Amino acid sequence: MVRAEGGFAYGVIGADLHVFGDGQPVYVLENWRGVPPADDAWLRELPSRMLSARHEIVPFTGRAADLAALHAWRLMDRRLAARWLYGPGGQGKTRLAARFARESLADGWKVVSAVHGPGSVLPPPGSQDLNTAGAAGLLLVVDYADQWPLPHLTWLFSNALLHRPGLPTRLLLLGRSADAWPAVRATLADLQAATAGHPLAPLAAEDRDDPGRTEHDVGGGRPDAAAGSGERARMFRAARDSFAVRHDLPTASGIAAGIAPPMPLDGPDFGLTLTVHMAALVAVDSHLAGRRPPRDAAGLSVYLLDREQRQWARRWSRRAAGSASRSAPDTASNTASDATPPDATNQTVFTAALTGPVSPDLGFAALASLGAGGPRPSERTLADHAAHYPPADPVRPTVLEPLTPDRLAEDFVALTLPGHSADYPARDWAPSALHALLPHAPGAPTAPWTPRALTLVAAAADRWPHVRTGYLDPLLREAPWLAVAAGGGALGAVAALADLDVEVLAAVAAHLPNRDDADLDPAGAVLADRLAEHRLAATDDPAERAAIHLDLGWSLAGAGRYAESLAATERAAAGYEALARADPDRYEPDLALALNNLSVRYDRARRTDEAVAAMERAVEIRRRRLTDPVDRHAAELALCLSNYGDLLKHAGRWLESLQAGSEALARYRRLAEAHPGRYRGDLATALFNHGADLAAALREDAAVDATRQAVTELRRLAADHPAAYEGTLASGLANLASMLSGQGQRAEQLLTHHLRSGGAPDPQFLAPPRWREEALAAIEQAVEINRRRARANPVALEVDLADALRTSAAVRRACGMESAALTDEREAAALFDRLGAAAEPHRAERRETYGSQVPDVLDEVQLTLYRYLAAVDVATHGPRLALLLDLHRPTAAAGRPTGGFHDLAALREAAETCARLAALDPVAHEPDYAYALTRLADALWWEGERAESVPATERAAEVTARLTAVDPGEFGPRLAMVRENLVRRLTATGRRREARALRRGFRRART
Repeated sequence: MVRAEGGFAYGVIGADLHVFGDGQPVYVLENWRGVPPADDAWLRELPSRMLSARHEIVPFTGRAADLAALHAWRLMDRRLAARWLYGPGGQGKTRLAARFARESLADGWKVVSAVHGPGSVLPPPGSQDLNTAGAAGLLLVVDYADQWPLPHLTWLFSNALLHRPGLPTRLLLLGRSADAWPAVRATLADLQAATAGHPLAPLAAEDRDDPGRTEHDVGGGRPDAAAGSGERARMFRAARDSFAVRHDLPTASGIAAGIAPPMPLDGPDFGLTLTVHMAALVAVDSHLAGRRPPRDAAGLSVYLLDREQRQWARRWSRRAAGSASRSAPDTASNTASDATPPDATNQTVFTAALTGPVSPDLGFAALASLGAGGPRPSERTLADHAAHYPPADPVRPTVLEPLTPDRLAEDFVALTLPGHSADYPARDWAPSALHALLPHAPGAPTAPWTPRALTLVAAAADRWPHVRTGYLDPLLREAPWLAVAAGGGALGAVAALADLDVEVLAAVAAHLPNRDDADLDPAGAVLADRLAEHRLAATDDPAERAAIHLDLGWSLAGAGRYAESLAATERAAAGYEALARADPDRYEPDLALALNNLSVRYDRARRTDEAVAAMERAVEIRRRRLTDPVDRHAAELALCLSNYGDLLKHAGRWLESLQAGSEALARYRRLAEAHPGRYRGDLATALFNHGADLAAALREDAAVDATRQAVTELRRLAADHPAAYEGTLASGLANLASMLSGQGQRAEQLLTHHLRSGGAPDPQFLAPPRWREEALAAIEQAVEINRRRARANPVALEVDLADALRTSAAVRRACGMESAALTDEREAAALFDRLGAAAEPHRAERRETYGSQVPDVLDEVQLTLYRYLAAVDVATHGPRLALLLDLHRPTAAAGRPTGGFHDLAALREAAETCARLAALDPVAHEPDYAYALTRLADALWWEGERAESVPATERAAEVTARLTAVDPGEFGPRLAMVRENLVRRLTATGRRREARALRRGFRRART
């Protein structure tokens, strides 16, 4: 697949290519590349080059158990498996993954790396051949996976490359912590992937199985200066000897073996592979330079950064000396003033550490943001920086490659910022540069590098207290929203800081959205966990503790930590239960909310009976405490009823589910009328659900009308809030298309059968007009929306696309479009095959039987629906409402006394509805209005409501007289009957004089 944007083509062979609307890739897939060749002299210039995992100066050492575990995982008997390999920066994740990748390649596996796309520079024109033909399996390595937004990871997980039938596929995801793993694991579970976390433990100081051995023999009986049998000692020796070779220091002579660690390796800092390597490099370099090495881990960074700065100065000095030795004409365009001086290089390296590699345009913008005191934003500045720190991928035109490894870059930023006591010169310009690169004024847009910059500052703050107290803490106090705007990875780094002030964390948490957000939810859960721990420790108040557990349960559920969420919500419900027993007026509403949330958690865990029981209690509390049908408590009851309906469906109690949904719709209708615009979304969703339920109950006309109105409302809502409503709109469109095509096709089949049987054409067999056009338009829009949404979040939303395509195939087949139907059918089948269990909805068999009450309940449900529809559009839906009201009878299911034969309230409502219709179109609707008035007058009379019956009869006579004046043949007999009833009723109620006068008048009118 190849895509061209602005004349620039890039692509892959054998995989999907996912891009944003502007053509930028969500991620880039590339074949695994080996170690690039590098000249020893060039590597020696900068310590960061020697330490970079990219160059692998130090061969893979140790981690034998971790490597063996990866190989066992790769060979497990599952087609798709994922592993989250995590540990602090410098722990050795990248080196371990690289070794595993090389060994997998040697074993015949295809190895591919995924690089996060947003903000990165596209690969050069051409394609990556990711064809897996002949491969024993596929290994995909994703570094910095904890920095990817979850929707982007789910998009990656949906790539066709990972779903080759019969091809073992392994996803190795690398991250600094496991905070994002539960949500990622839940996403992978939908793909039936085997999942496992793999913490990378600190390096052991001494081997537990060989504690007595403390010397390392280098030959000739001479002990190694770095004696010891522990993993750290072995790694130090391997790194020291590798660095010595690159410095032309022969190891065979025993000179290297005489170089001891600059400090004991048993401290906690040396649990990191990188710190051991740094110690080895400092030991070799200081030996060659004749310098005293530092005596602590922080000193290692200072030493190495001094060496970096020395090389910056040397290069500038050589450039200056070279230009001075040339004649003036030769140096007009290449003078010493053109070269970037060391202090400007320092600022550029500081900038690059925060921005990471960017396009040249962004590189210029980053330097320009530093203002007059910063380095000149020129091609020369960027080129001089690239001479020190060339792009990691030389075929991509990036600038501002950061100092590596990451931990060294973090230390560089921390030491450049004033406030520490280390023997390293802080820079006065650094604070303003940091603020310039992290703009946070009210209303200011965030910089594209904000996620990386804030993540790096948070990582530096974890080790350098002055960064936390002097920079990160004040920054987030001033602009707590920045941590949220930076995305889930940066938010997670901030939330994990153990010493960050709780007030700051609370301020950040206040800016989290009150809705699901796949990117922010995992970090938001970590933040909620931290705040909950602090708040619970600070209070013994049962109400406060219950509220904290309730909020925590909601946050944990959003992160996919469902078991923890259930436990927290159970604690909240138990707390409110005790409080409500002591003070029901105050705490029962909170108990109802906790029970509502608890029932949803139970439902997720397939504990359906417990879910229904909890929701029944929530509904009972809400209903009992309701005093105003249009306040927020009524809205909470409507929400509970809507959730209750869904749970009852899962429990197989379909008729009760329909009743609960109907009541929710009625309540949302009243709320929407009382608060225009406020409950439109809830009402539209309730209407959509109601349409689906009516279709399942075989009330086709009502289902179509409900769904059509839901689609109308959802279109309006989605236009303003697409993220919130487009998914429901797509489902509504698909349902509408399915209903229309089924209804239309059946009507045409019945008509054909009727005519073939010798019947005359009959309007009752006619299909809805233009049903094909409406159904096709609806399903095409549904597929388009679901296709777009599936590109953004495939694991969660591809099942919706598959459902829509399956519906599209059925609709097109009903419309006679067999070829198009087969195309959709094949695409849907391919998606369902890949999704497997993820495509299976939560269904339950019908567990209850309801007998003769079913028709009455369904009539009530339809009546509720058409009351709402007629309130919205009486011209379209009023006639159906009037008919339903006319046919309605009082029943126990309807909640009315059953003593009378007529439902007087329904007949009154029918007459009022017909009056509204007649006012809109007298010619079309006055006959029905006259009939409704007559029916109402007769029913009132027979039910003993005689005083009310007479005026209704008078009004019926008046309307029928108007109709008779236009068409006496049609309405004359009816008018005579109505007038006769009026005379009799006046006489029976003691109004004889009026009755005699009317009789005489009627006789004169006939003559």
